[in-house]
Amino acid sequence: MWISFAWTTDALLALRKTCTRRSWTDSYAARFTRAYERGEPVDAYNKNPRNGGKTVGQIRLTCAPYKQLMGNFPAADYENEGFKWMEEKGLKIQGCDPIDFCQQWINTNEEVWVVRFKPVHLRTDGGAL
Repeated sequence: MWISFAWTTDALLALRKTCTRRSWTDSYAARFTRAYERGEPVDAYNKNPRNGGKTVGQIRLTCAPYKQLMGNFPAADYENEGFKWMEEKGLKIQGCDPIDFCQQWINTNEEVWVVRFKPVHLRTDGGAL
């Protein structure tokens, strides 16, 4: 089991990301529910391993994944998604400031899977495991 963090990898490694949202099928999300129920760690990748991504650590889900409309995005998740850290560092997401990217995403009101987690082991030196 793995999750790719792509443009939020640095926030994850800085211990400023504890949540991610995904457009998964119900059957794919069920795999992560089982991992949560069994207490199994999930590998964290810096990008999709099919595209050369490397493992940067492991996370453990803190609750079963659940569906949420983006319009119901809680304000606290701006920090939990790593956007606040990215804003503080002056980083962009797909060419946008994190606050603008987040607001555009909220405005889609897309239904996504919310995955909450804690780090188990992360490479904080920037290298892959």
